[in-house]
Amino acid sequence: MAFTYTVLKQIHLSAAAISLGLFVLRGLWMMQGSPLLEQRAVRLLPHLVDTVLLISALLLAWQISQYPFINTWLTAKIIALP
Repeated sequence: MAFTYTVLKQIHLSAAAISLGLFVLRGLWMMQGSPLLEQRAVRLLPHLVDTVLLISALLLAWQISQYPFINTWLTAKIIALP
């Protein structure tokens, strides 16, 4: 099933917003010493969202013919990923 550019971009932007929101929420919980941080869903959800973020980014780059080590901006993003 092929996704259009607009759908992929919306998925990517939504995943980025969710990832940032979860990061801030977990940070607040950590400062409060909340036991919610120990829940399995709280530990797994960021990995799932970040996987969707990465896959959508790769599909977008492929769809607009932007490749790492050819386009410097994409190379910089990939190097900064870890």
